[in-house]
Amino acid sequence: MTVQKTRTVRLCVVAGLLLTAIGSLTSVVLRPDGLVAALIRSTHVIWPRPAIFGTYHLIMLGLCLGVMVAIALLYPKFPRERLDDWLFGAGVVLFVLELYKQLYHLVVLTGGAFNFGILPLQFCSYSLYLYLLIPLLPQGRCKEALLDFVALYQTMGGCIVMGYPTLYAEVALSLHTMLWHIVMIGIGVLVLLVRGYQKPYVKEMLPATVVFVATVGVAVVLNYALTPLAVDSLQPLNLFYISPYIQSHYIIIGDVQRAFGWVASVVVYVLMFVLIGANTVWLVGRGIKALHKDC
Repeated sequence: MTVQKTRTVRLCVVAGLLLTAIGSLTSVVLRPDGLVAALIRSTHVIWPRPAIFGTYHLIMLGLCLGVMVAIALLYPKFPRERLDDWLFGAGVVLFVLELYKQLYHLVVLTGGAFNFGILPLQFCSYSLYLYLLIPLLPQGRCKEALLDFVALYQTMGGCIVMGYPTLYAEVALSLHTMLWHIVMIGIGVLVLLVRGYQKPYVKEMLPATVVFVATVGVAVVLNYALTPLAVDSLQPLNLFYISPYIQSHYIIIGDVQRAFGWVASVVVYVLMFVLIGANTVWLVGRGIKALHKDC
């Protein structure tokens, strides 16, 4: 199949996903006792809320580690030209997971009202859009910058959540958050291996960092713009967990916010993500590349 035909098929898939989402969401709002709502309601199961580093969390951490090891072992035989296929497939998986989450909240938790607390524009939500978008782009600087953002920033974001997740009494939501971030980490590791970091540091880090700062900027603007609309929401709007109206729960960042104000806390948030998070992943990628050279 030619590149153009492949892009056309992917665009058709995206259009089909969007139409499915619109139809499903419309159905549960207009027909709360209809078939779609009934199916979603049938998945509502409550269990004792899992503890961090409890049995459930450890099982999911083990699954995540297994995925990472499998990708590392299979990587030498991985055809590099198939990366777009894997990204797009992961994007479809995340789309289904996100649609289910939105439907679940509408049907089970909010009675048809939108919950601004799950607006899919959190940091980890960007994986959904990027996995579907990147395979549609031609080779070039823009595509490379987005791939580097996926590898250097999204991987670390997934690791942070897997290490210290929010787990729920609702089984479906606990499964959703773990599966979502396992996919993020798995794809991040795959892109990290395929990219094979070996260029000068600035050339590899700067474009991805520009994308990251842009996403933070979007979060800041939307936190200001949409908060008045979210006053009656089940959960408060807090994109990237840096809302100026909410005290941050992050270590160091929360302390900075209390001592020096919200603007200083956002600056520290960005610096920590860049200097500690993305740099750590970049160093891992650099180390992997060095090992491959020695082998």
